[in-house]
Amino acid sequence: MTARRKQDERGAVAILVAILATVLLAVGAMAVDIGEAYAKKSLLQTDVDLAVLAAAAQLTTGGNTCNPEVVQAATDYLSKPENMVPGQYALNLGGSPGDLDGYISCNNWKVTLWAPRSHIEYTLAKTIPGAPNGIDVTSTAAAQIKSAGQLATLPFFAVKGCDSGQQSIRNDSQTPATPALTPPSGNPTLNATFTISPTAVASGLSSQNITITGNGFNGVTQVWFSNAAGASIVSPTTFSPPLNNSTTTFTVGVPSAVLAVDDTWYVRVKTASKWSPESSAQTFSVGPPKLYCDAKNEGNFGTLDIPRTDTNSNVLEWNMIKGIQPTLAIHPLPNGECSGQPGSVESTKTPVNGTNCVSTEPGLKIAETNQGLITGAGGLKGRLDADSTSNCSRNGNSARTTTQIKGININDDLLTCFIINGASINDLVAGNSVGTGALSSDIFKSPRFFWLPVLDTDPSTGKKSWPIIGFRPGFISDQSLSATHAGPGSISALDGLEQDSSGIRELKVILFDVKALPEFAPTVGGESDYTGSGPKALVLVE
Repeated sequence: MTARRKQDERGAVAILVAILATVLLAVGAMAVDIGEAYAKKSLLQTDVDLAVLAAAAQLTTGGNTCNPEVVQAATDYLSKPENMVPGQYALNLGGSPGDLDGYISCNNWKVTLWAPRSHIEYTLAKTIPGAPNGIDVTSTAAAQIKSAGQLATLPFFAVKGCDSGQQSIRNDSQTPATPALTPPSGNPTLNATFTISPTAVASGLSSQNITITGNGFNGVTQVWFSNAAGASIVSPTTFSPPLNNSTTTFTVGVPSAVLAVDDTWYVRVKTASKWSPESSAQTFSVGPPKLYCDAKNEGNFGTLDIPRTDTNSNVLEWNMIKGIQPTLAIHPLPNGECSGQPGSVESTKTPVNGTNCVSTEPGLKIAETNQGLITGAGGLKGRLDADSTSNCSRNGNSARTTTQIKGININDDLLTCFIINGASINDLVAGNSVGTGALSSDIFKSPRFFWLPVLDTDPSTGKKSWPIIGFRPGFISDQSLSATHAGPGSISALDGLEQDSSGIRELKVILFDVKALPEFAPTVGGESDYTGSGPKALVLVE
């Protein structure tokens, strides 16, 4: 009985071993063929990823139809022998997504590409009863043009006429050129010459006097304050009888309407029928000291008032350090102030991507500019408190400037270091054939590189919202326009920054044509939907 039981058990074990061996053989066969399928899938996915990036780079529109260059780029890449996977169906990107031979579609600056399927013929697995003879491996990818991360879009603006070439943004104590004033001097003019004191006061004062010293005041009865926006306000102090022609000093009150508006005002004197000349008007500034575009009010640089979600106390400084938070775009129908304009998108209390109308203030505030660019604020370092990038310092390494500003050695990148051909800086500004594409993509890593939105109209005075008509790339530098990569020329100690006891006294920048840049910025994170303008980044999204 025991012997028979042992024989039965041995027989059962043999059957079980045979069954398990068959199962293991089937599993092994499937594993071999599935492994081959996985390997081909990986090759196919790599090819379709690279092909869709090449195709998306050719997009010229955000519509739902692929322009011919997109289809051609994908076809060219996938049809190269070295990029083909064994067993692929013949390439034809027309048709529909389910086609065996591939398909391509475009929508909203996005390209989706289905590669031709690759058929894998099973070897061992097809010996299993009921198993298929093979499998089709599929692979899909999508790439999209995005708005590049806005690390380099600074909270400043420029207007046409002051948005190209070498520019200086400076303290307005340098006496900006007097704009056309209202009313004009007329003819004849009053030949009075004088100075005023003080020449600047803080914001928020309810009363203030100025002292005027000079001569040629015969018949003067009034003192007027005018600005570039066309306002003209008379002092509450008048003279009766009129002043005489001798050299004299007198004091007048500043109108409350002048003290209420942070701006550069121009002081002139008036008789019953004559004005002192516009050219001899004395400047009187209300508000914090500001930086203006190279002695100009017409066509000045100024500050953008754009909110952030991560700070309420250091908004302007962080916008300089980190870049503006929302993406900016060109207004579709610019026509004066944005109020009531169709298509306007503003960031008022919170940042909104695609903002095309910006709230502006004339000039750049010195204290905030020092913090944003140099000393830092809210726990963040200043924008230029950084080592040089890409070995682009004047010494060809990552060293900072040897000269300090506000006790800090700053980034020493040279604009010419990023030129990859024989172009000069002047070629970059002109956007000519030599300057087109002359800059390396490494320039996007430099904290000295920036973008400025350009406005069509000088905002002049007060907080107003104006449409963006374009963008201008620039670089903080005072290198000569004739400088090249091989001949960078003479470079100042801080390369574009001049200082006094308050910190930045003058900021020199070079604004150049967008065609000088490579077409795409590197992908650094923070990219958002592309609005049809501004710097682009190419992102693999699927």
